[in-house]
Amino acid sequence: MSLERLGSSHALEQIRALRRKLEELTRQYASGEPFTEWTPAVDVLDEEKQYRILVDLPGVKPEDLELKEEGDTLILAGIRHAPFDGAYPRQERPMGYFRRTLTLPGPIRAGESQASFKSGVLEIIAHKA
Repeated sequence: MSLERLGSSHALEQIRALRRKLEELTRQYASGEPFTEWTPAVDVLDEEKQYRILVDLPGVKPEDLELKEEGDTLILAGIRHAPFDGAYPRQERPMGYFRRTLTLPGPIRAGESQASFKSGVLEIIAHKA
């Protein structure tokens, strides 16, 4: 058996990959959601008459998204498919199902939320009740 000395750039890349995995697990744990294949990052802005929710969903098609309103809660679920068939010797972008449940600071008006999808970012406007 022989040992192969790895360069520092390889070691740094392994550390970065581990950090990304840890951040993903932390986001999933903090969300309180059951563990899914990946968890998109979310920002919630509290504006005067509405909440603006921004969700990073690069590579997700709008038809693969589902959004539900329940009181002061928004539930977002969907799937990101692999863009190409074949073997991936390296894959850092997670694929598969995701689900986020977002409890907003206050109630929203049911059925009045608006969503738009541009450049891989889903923007949801939820009007305050």
